[in-house]
Amino acid sequence: MIEMKYYTKNKILLTVILFVGITTAGAVSQEKIRHWHLLASAGDIRLYEKREKAYEKLVKSDEDAVPYLITQLGRKNIRKVRTAERALRDIGETAVPHLIEALADTNDKIASLAASILGRIGDKRALPSLMVSARHGSIGLRASACGALGSFNDTSAVPVLIDALDDTIPSVRRKSALSLGKIKSPIAIDKLFTLLDDSVYSVRYTAESALAKIGTEKLLRLALEKIDSAKPLEKYHIIVLLGATRMKEALTTLERLLQAQDHYVRGFACEALGYFRGDWEVANMLKRALWDNSEFVRMKAQRALDKFRKSDG
Repeated sequence: MIEMKYYTKNKILLTVILFVGITTAGAVSQEKIRHWHLLASAGDIRLYEKREKAYEKLVKSDEDAVPYLITQLGRKNIRKVRTAERALRDIGETAVPHLIEALADTNDKIASLAASILGRIGDKRALPSLMVSARHGSIGLRASACGALGSFNDTSAVPVLIDALDDTIPSVRRKSALSLGKIKSPIAIDKLFTLLDDSVYSVRYTAESALAKIGTEKLLRLALEKIDSAKPLEKYHIIVLLGATRMKEALTTLERLLQAQDHYVRGFACEALGYFRGDWEVANMLKRALWDNSEFVRMKAQRALDKFRKSDG
């Protein structure tokens, strides 16, 4: 009986010692993590080898390093921020739960970068939280969350991204359009089309790029329907989109636009024709445009023909 009590006491004591040892090891580990992060963020080229080894150790620390690295996302020192961002991305799936929690951080910089990193990791556990952040977060967080959602290629995010195209902040609209272009959902075509008349150039250009990636006959029909009634800036984007469809039905309209009075219309028609590489009837249209009295048109025609030569080579 006495021996049993003695054995039990020793077992409890051993458990306590092990627990204290593990806790202490964890505290030491945090000091090492700080040291490795500091060294991995060094800008001195002479420390290159030490920097790379420190970074490897930082990533191998896995989940132990994650909480500290997340705090470093809010630093002013860009090297420390970029090192933490890269390490969290390379740690990957084990960092995801912590990064999801970081979306609610009061530091907008930390929350926004956490959203971007989650997008790069691509773990679908983050999707619901990112969709909430895209709707209700701060300006920076909404933009980052919208940008991240495109990385998952999941159509469940499309309604959220379409709603975000109405956001008052241009960066949010642009990131939403960018993500919709990655997901390539035809459902987004009508709403993206309205952004071709956006007041901000980067938003218009991103919407055009997204629509070009989505393609489909629906885009062609909509472009042909809107081309003549569109405002000038919107019209230029629509002309390029006619070419991006690469559908023969667009050629008649593009050939007509080469005769337009507006030299910008003629120039963008040349750009659109550049999509029809390998069609020598189109090449002849572009060669004639090289004699246009507008330098802008001649430049666009030459660039389009250069595309033909590259495809031929």
